[in-house]
Amino acid sequence: MFIFGFPVVGLQYMTNGMEIFRMAAENKAAPVWNGDKWRCICGQENSTNFCPECGMKAPVKPWKCSCGRDCTTNFCPDCGAKAPV
Repeated sequence: MFIFGFPVVGLQYMTNGMEIFRMAAENKAAPVWNGDKWRCICGQENSTNFCPECGMKAPVKPWKCSCGRDCTTNFCPDCGAKAPV
């Protein structure tokens, strides 16, 4: 791609990334787990750590902390325990 006669490297990747954010905003979708697989915002169902279609990282799988709280983050917001691997 050229802008004002100069080659622009990486602009294609930037616009593809913006496309993912636009899709997410339109669908108001977030990556979600369904059993052992997760559905990415691009619509691809995955069982890997990254979506092979768009490269998005898998969300944290929901887990139950030893303090009793249901968590969806890397650390428990109540006691600070780390999510199991």
